[in-house]
Amino acid sequence: MESGYIVSAIWIVTLIAAGISDLRSFRIPNILPAILILLFGLAQGLAGFSDLLWPNVFHFLLALVIGMGLFSQGWIGGGDAKLYAAVALWFNWAGAVALIFMTTMSGLILAAIFVGARMAGLRKNVPKEDRRIPYGVAIAIGAISTAAWVGWGKVFPGLS
Repeated sequence: MESGYIVSAIWIVTLIAAGISDLRSFRIPNILPAILILLFGLAQGLAGFSDLLWPNVFHFLLALVIGMGLFSQGWIGGGDAKLYAAVALWFNWAGAVALIFMTTMSGLILAAIFVGARMAGLRKNVPKEDRRIPYGVAIAIGAISTAAWVGWGKVFPGLS
């Protein structure tokens, strides 16, 4: 099995774990974004470190700064901000647009499901005033969808 397939499998499993954790407890353990960041370094090292990584790094830094600003205003959770930034590292500017779009669409669908469930009284153990949405689920779905959309080989070095 090629290293690109192993890296992509770990990436997907890490994102699924983040989504499940957020869905269950509204928390994303710090280890999960850290794994994504370390995995990016490993993947790039295995591919020989391209000179074209600066857009990915800038996308990561921009996402982290914006995410922390949104967190400081109470609009998103800290885990969501860190997870999105760690995912952003994997996408250059062309992928950034797709990632924002896919994550936003996933979040819109997720929000509609949660609002509908609250209005229908399907979440009996949760007060109707609780407006939290586990956005880590949308980030995970958005990231995986974006990787499929732009092409796995463009996201994961070593995959063709």
